[in-house]
Amino acid sequence: MTARPAEIGDLRLATVCVNATDMDRAADFWSAALGYSRPERIGDSDQFAHLKDPAGTAPTVLIQRADAVQDQPAPVHMDLYTSDRDHHIERLLGLGATKPDEWPYPDEHDFVVLRDTEGNEFCVIFVP
Repeated sequence: MTARPAEIGDLRLATVCVNATDMDRAADFWSAALGYSRPERIGDSDQFAHLKDPAGTAPTVLIQRADAVQDQPAPVHMDLYTSDRDHHIERLLGLGATKPDEWPYPDEHDFVVLRDTEGNEFCVIFVP
């Protein structure tokens, strides 16, 4: 394993934030999609809900209450890597994800763009 550059220090990806107008629906989607635990209760006045990897090895997903979710351009998105891309695309669609109607894919691509239940874009990428 290669050491990280010294200037990086302890900086690491720890949390991915997802804006949501319906925090319960977003928490249900992302916890089911990733196999993460979700809070038992998300109150109407709660600003955040933390979804955690049960193994404690992957970043936390933070659902953040928003009045509206901006759809263009998507300023941040998640990439999900898998060797079984098509299976996971169907599974995520079954959980409530949607495919954008028209997406400008390059001729050769290993990714598919989806949107979560709040319209946030994410990619499912084939990695052998």
